[in-house]
Amino acid sequence: MLPLSSLPRRLPPVRSLGWWLASLVLAFAGGAAFAWAGMPAGWLSGALVVTAVAALCGMPVGVESHVRTATYVVLGTSMGSAITPETLNGITSWPGTMAVLAASIPVMMGVVMLYLVGVAGWDRRSAFFGAAPGALSTILIMAEGSGADLRRVVFSQSLRLFVLVALLPLALGGLGHQPAGTLPVNPVVPDVASFLISLGVGILGAFLAERLRLPGGTMVGAMLASGVVHGTGLIEGRLPDALLIAGFVILGANTGSRFAGTRLETLRRFLVDSLVGLSLATAVTVVFASIACWLSGEPLAKLLVAYSPGALEAMIIMAFVLGIDPAFVAAHHLARFLLLSLLIPVIARLIFGSVATPLQAQEKDNDTSERKD
Repeated sequence: MLPLSSLPRRLPPVRSLGWWLASLVLAFAGGAAFAWAGMPAGWLSGALVVTAVAALCGMPVGVESHVRTATYVVLGTSMGSAITPETLNGITSWPGTMAVLAASIPVMMGVVMLYLVGVAGWDRRSAFFGAAPGALSTILIMAEGSGADLRRVVFSQSLRLFVLVALLPLALGGLGHQPAGTLPVNPVVPDVASFLISLGVGILGAFLAERLRLPGGTMVGAMLASGVVHGTGLIEGRLPDALLIAGFVILGANTGSRFAGTRLETLRRFLVDSLVGLSLATAVTVVFASIACWLSGEPLAKLLVAYSPGALEAMIIMAFVLGIDPAFVAAHHLARFLLLSLLIPVIARLIFGSVATPLQAQEKDNDTSERKD
């Protein structure tokens, strides 16, 4: 039996445990409030905002590293379980518009990166992940593992999400669309055996991806492995929503804690940079949606919703509200999600090579901010 004197060295201090628990309680409250208010990605964004405010106020919020790693595995496995043979078939149903969407992604990221690096002075890692048009939770996890300044990435990605959801219906409101029904609910719940197999496959995928040293390897590997067994029909049903909600809350708490010690002037600059980047991304979206409209004959409003770099769930809801084909929108957003999840870890590894720690990236940014101020 371990001597009592060794426990303080092996276990975290009681004070740290208390703050970790307090962080999760705050994050859950924020996520619940945002979800109740109908905000996009409410559980994630609410947890992130509340924890970030607490960090800016000087509270030592944070998430224990083992809890964080387990959360990434659960999130990846859950995201992969959403892939079904039907959704993969949907992606192949519109090859022309899918091809234009695929072409728009590198152009959009390139244009936004040119501004963020060349004009705003962001480091390349932060600009790369900040310019990614979608897959919010996936990008946040990969950015953290890459050494990017997570605060910049959070501002860019969160602003994109909120602004698009708020303004896109207004932009399309005069096109004559009517509300169309209610959202379908996936009734398939996996049995205990399928649930355990999904988690086991996710853990194996996470381990292999970590061995390959991919950014966000834990989450990406779990998602890909889970996606294979669900996409091929070997296992049916999504993981329980409670697990996904818990994962979003913990991810939000961990991401929000990165804002500790950030000054308001720095936040203001992040906001301005992110707004300009979003404007550029929106312009690219309009251009490629117009090209796809001309080539395919699909309505421009339909393509704008399908191509807009917003959250998949929020864009599907918007499609229902505007009377736009939700299957078309869901297929295109799922295709972009898969492309980003598959290619960004590989591209980041090829471009950036060795990975800096997030702390080094934030310290570098703090030094730059002090020189500018």
